[in-house]
Amino acid sequence: MKKGLILVFVLFVLTGCVKLNDITYEEVIDKTLKQDISKTNTNHEGYKLYIPENMTLLGDLHGNDVLYSNGEKYYLYVDLVSFYNKKQNKYNVEKQDFVYSKDIDYDDLSGYVTLSNSKGGYLLEIMYNYAKIEVVTNDVNKAIANSLIVLKSIEYNYKIIDSMIGSNTLVYDSELFTLLGPSTKSDNFLSYMEEYGVYDEEDEDNDEDVIEISSTD
Repeated sequence: MKKGLILVFVLFVLTGCVKLNDITYEEVIDKTLKQDISKTNTNHEGYKLYIPENMTLLGDLHGNDVLYSNGEKYYLYVDLVSFYNKKQNKYNVEKQDFVYSKDIDYDDLSGYVTLSNSKGGYLLEIMYNYAKIEVVTNDVNKAIANSLIVLKSIEYNYKIIDSMIGSNTLVYDSELFTLLGPSTKSDNFLSYMEEYGVYDEEDEDNDEDVIEISSTD
């Protein structure tokens, strides 16, 4: 594995060396979005992304990735169709009933962050850059940072996506599209991914500091 990967625990340096868990959710969101994440290390058909060193890729299928870090699974859905059509939905999550919610409007891209009570912790939902991550976590700040690093890093290849659409190889389950928006129904997306997602329970013992893909520049 090539060196020089960004450590999620060293996302940014604040005056006084403030630790990640000592700042607010909003500060984590703001500082992470402002990070220069200009490298990728994981290639998929139609897009590539950066997976931090503390995360492991367990499986992927047509834009549905399962990432693993410190005992928690992150479910990533990449909406290539919306990117192709340049369709960004506008949400007003701050008007809904969540433990925490915030609309994102950064670098000409919209999205949201929501936090709901869930069995086993908090259900964190983040949508940004035509993609969404959901994770049940007990370390919200770290999960926000992990998720936004991945989402912000996604680079789409329009030509490949265009060829996929033209050849009808880009086909998504319509049920997934209803799950892209924020929901107060905890774990609906996670339950769907547990049933249809691609990952192996045996992989839970993997070293979380090892990325099981070939790194590229």
